Amino acid sequence: MNRLWNSYPRSIRLLAIAAVIHSTGMACIWPLVTIYIHDVLGKSLAVAGGVLMLNQGAYLVGSVVGGFLFDRWGKLLTLCAATVGAVAVAIGLGFTTDFSVYTVLLPLNGFFSGIMFPVLNALIGLLWPEGGRKGLNMVYVALNIGGAIGAGAAGILASISFAWTFFGNAALQVAVLGLFLMLSRAADIEHGPVKDRRPTPESAEGLDSLDRPATMDSHSAIHATRSVAWMALGFLSMGLLVCWIIYVQWTTVLSAYMQTLGISLKQYSLLWTLNGALILLGQPLIAWVIKHVAQSLKAQMLLGGCLFSLSMLILSQTTVYAGFFAAMFVLTLGEMLVWPAVPTIAAELSPPGREGMIQGLVGGVGSAGRMVGPLMGAVAFEVLKAQGLFYAMAAFALLAVVCFGVYTSFIKRSELSAALTVQKH
Repeated sequence: MNRLWNSYPRSIRLLAIAAVIHSTGMACIWPLVTIYIHDVLGKSLAVAGGVLMLNQGAYLVGSVVGGFLFDRWGKLLTLCAATVGAVAVAIGLGFTTDFSVYTVLLPLNGFFSGIMFPVLNALIGLLWPEGGRKGLNMVYVALNIGGAIGAGAAGILASISFAWTFFGNAALQVAVLGLFLMLSRAADIEHGPVKDRRPTPESAEGLDSLDRPATMDSHSAIHATRSVAWMALGFLSMGLLVCWIIYVQWTTVLSAYMQTLGISLKQYSLLWTLNGALILLGQPLIAWVIKHVAQSLKAQMLLGGCLFSLSMLILSQTTVYAGFFAAMFVLTLGEMLVWPAVPTIAAELSPPGREGMIQGLVGGVGSAGRMVGPLMGAVAFEVLKAQGLFYAMAAFALLAVVCFGVYTSFIKRSELSAALTVQKH
């Protein structure tokens, strides 16, 4: 394990530690939001759901804004603004029990958290371009480790006082800010805007050929190919959106459905313990799958989409806990293949100076799925009942497979378009 850890550059290791601490702090808040609004602030569960939707909407906006600021302000300034904002909001949450203030501060918490996602992913690509999926997978695992730690810590802090969950978040975000300052020294993170940076041949490694100046002499050729690259990113984003819509059924419809089957909340929560443990301990299994079964990023996404569909099919055929356990196992394997692969490909398709914006859009897609997924699932459950919902979601997952399968055709078209345009000039 120590050898594997040391195989990453120091800047990536610091970034992973920062991701763990940031995710731990945020997870001190989100598992208890519904309980806090209902039990402490005295509001209904429907109102709590509405506030959570506002939180996810703000996360979506934060993802897009974070990517834009990353490209315009520079890396360190964006990181500092996001963490300082998160600290101020967390302290405010700890000192208020006014519902009106809470409904303003919680979306702001989502906004600043959303800023962090594209920054972390874009930094990975810039600090370690040759790392590819490996670097982004490191951050993905780190965020899940932090989420698991924070969810456990939240219960302990809340037993003292709900205010301490917010203050704990603030303290951890201060630690994140300190790590980012260390990272700026370790990785020589510039303070100026990314747009002022002139990419070197080394920084262009890992980018798709359509963005390499060596093969694109004319501005018109670059413009033509990038317009097609957006279509490829669009199909990737659509596939990711579908996967997230399916994924959130586990946190919404399924939690209620399992209780009607006599499965307790404790047993339900153990499924998420399985999810976190598999993400952490199942990395050797995923590495074997990537080496022997799904060697390309496209193959990984296709397999992951099929696993999402299979997990829903398993649910359609079971009403016992062992079946839910098996479905969660399959879903987690799919998640481990899809979640890191999409931002990796997005980074490869990003023109120099647009890394943050592209990663912000990818993060926004995930948040959009978390927003619309609960509503879609609830409506489908009412109309189709449980088994019909699972069949529908299994079929829906195949749309993601199609999107992941066709995006490369637009890259091939871009290469042909570029060649023809360059010949004309």
